[in-house]
Amino acid sequence: METSSIRTAIRAGRTIRGAHMIYPAPRIVEVLAALDLDFIYLDGEHGCFSPADLAQHAFMLQKLGITPIARVPNNTRATITHFLDRGVRGIVVPHVESVEDAKRAVEATYFAPRGDRSYGGAFPVERDKSELEDFLGECNEAVTLSVMIESRAGIEAVDEIAAIDGIDYLSFGMMDVAQQLGHPGRPDHPAVQEAVADASARIRAAGKPVREDFMRFAWIDDIVLTGAKALLGAA
Repeated sequence: METSSIRTAIRAGRTIRGAHMIYPAPRIVEVLAALDLDFIYLDGEHGCFSPADLAQHAFMLQKLGITPIARVPNNTRATITHFLDRGVRGIVVPHVESVEDAKRAVEATYFAPRGDRSYGGAFPVERDKSELEDFLGECNEAVTLSVMIESRAGIEAVDEIAAIDGIDYLSFGMMDVAQQLGHPGRPDHPAVQEAVADASARIRAAGKPVREDFMRFAWIDDIVLTGAKALLGAA
């Protein structure tokens, strides 16, 4: 098991590319692999992935050399464990508003000594059980954790959240931030943009990157529609 490609990219200052999936589509993922993508983002909060879908996509992506990342629907140990046990290698936790929220995510994502992730016994059959301690350490290196700031409270606490060990990068839920700041449906509003820019500067000052600093991605529906228009012409 190798060190996370996401963490390696952050350390190297390298830009990585991926696609944001909101529904299961293994054949589309297989086709997109031809683009040498670095990651696929499985949206477990707003998307429609079953446990079997998650496991199928994670297994296939790892065979293709693409890192499976997933946004979980909530910040609980049971949910994060469930996604990690399906083979997801990057956890994205939404609606983080405090240091306590962020520490809870770290605890659930990593095995000791970094966290307190639950071990379910899914040890690879080709490895000796005596290597379990080394294996758990390798799991920690293979997984990344990102938290999403989506509220006024999260923006206010972003300095402390970004400083927590175990969080690799942060991002913003722009639609929710806009709504919280009194501009629903207007993530482009100057007040929203100013608040996010200020929070981003504070995140970087704490030594962590913002997602847009090193990740490029497109939503799957935009990819499909853009390709269709290019090949078929606009209606």
